[in-house]
Amino acid sequence: MAAKVSGQAAVLRGDLGFGSADGWTTVWALTAEGFEIGSQRVELKIDRVPKHDVGQAFLKHEVMVNEVFLGLVLQDGKTPAKVPQHFRWILGEYLNLPFEEFDRTALRMEKRRLQPDAMLEDPAHQRRYFIEYETGSATINDAKKSTSTRAKLGRYAAFFRGNYRAHFRDGWRPRLLFVTRSEARRSSIEELLEKEGFPASGEYAGRSLTLYSAKQYLSRKLSTAASSPASERLALQARPAPPAPAVRPTAIPAAVNWVEAAPYRPPPPPRPGLDTGPALCEAEEQLRRGRVSVRGEQLIRLETAMEAVLWALHEAQEALAKHVRRDSIPKLPPDAVPILSVFSAYARRAAEALARHGLKAAD
Repeated sequence: MAAKVSGQAAVLRGDLGFGSADGWTTVWALTAEGFEIGSQRVELKIDRVPKHDVGQAFLKHEVMVNEVFLGLVLQDGKTPAKVPQHFRWILGEYLNLPFEEFDRTALRMEKRRLQPDAMLEDPAHQRRYFIEYETGSATINDAKKSTSTRAKLGRYAAFFRGNYRAHFRDGWRPRLLFVTRSEARRSSIEELLEKEGFPASGEYAGRSLTLYSAKQYLSRKLSTAASSPASERLALQARPAPPAPAVRPTAIPAAVNWVEAAPYRPPPPPRPGLDTGPALCEAEEQLRRGRVSVRGEQLIRLETAMEAVLWALHEAQEALAKHVRRDSIPKLPPDAVPILSVFSAYARRAAEALARHGLKAAD
C-alpha cells in the first residue's frame, strides 16, 4: 500500500513521524490517491483533506491522544479490529465550543472558547468525557498562560457551571479527564484539582490519570454498558423467574428498592398565608424541590440582572470618560464584585438544584 503497483500510485506514506527517548516513531498517513480511493471505495468520510504536514510535536500529541481511543478497541492480534459501536469518539479538531464568562476584574463579559483534545460519548450511562492529554511541555500552575493546566481547569469550570447545557441539551453529565505520560505529572494535576476545589463527582467532575490507567478506567466504565439499567430491565423481562426457595433465611433481610418502596409524592397545593412564605425550618425547606434558602430561579435572575447593571455601568464609564472628567463619573461601590461573587455561588447551587429535578422553577 505504500508502494506504486502497476498503474496504481501508493495510497500510504511513511515519511512522517516524531522522535523521542525511545527512538523514531513512524506515523503512516494517506496520500492524495489514498484519500480519493478511500472516499470512493470504503466510504471514508473526511470533512477536509489536510494541505500541509504538521510538526513533530503536534503529531506526537495527536498520536498519544489516539492511543487512548485504541486502548478501548477490542483487538486479538489475529482478526481485523472493529470500530466500537457502544461509544462515540470525536477528535478535538471537530470540536469548537464558544462561551462567555463574566470577568470580575474587568467587570464585563469575555468571550471564551473550549476545544478539548478529544471527547468520548457514552450513551449507555449518559456520560460525556472531555479528554485533555498533557504532554508535559506546558506549566501546571501558571494561571496567566492559556496553555497551562490551571488555566484549562478554570475554563472547564466556567463552561460546566454555566454554558455546558447550552451546547449539550441531553442532560448527560460531563467528566473531565487529564491524561498524562508520567505518574509524577498525574499526581501534580490531581493536587491542583483538589486545591481548586474541582469536584470528583456530581453534576460535573474531573480527575487525572496516566495513559495506562485512563485506558483501564474508560474500559471499565464502558464495559458496564451491557449491565446498564435499561439492559438489566430487558434481561430480567426475558429471563424466567427462578423457583422460590423452600426456606428464606431470616438472618439477612431481603434487599429493598427504596425508590419503589417510598416513591416521590408531589407536595400538596400551597395553603394561602401558610405555605407561600419562607420555610419554617431546614427540614421543611428540603422538602421543596429546587430550593436553596430562596427560590432558585430568583437567584439566577438576580445574578443576570446584577451582571447587566455592572456591564451597563462599565460601558457608561467608558462613554462618559470621553466627554466628562474622570472624577465626575460615578464609581462602583467597593463591595459590588464580592456581592456578585456570593450571588454567583448561590446561583450555581440553584441551577444544580433545578437541573437535578428537571425543573425551570422551584416547587
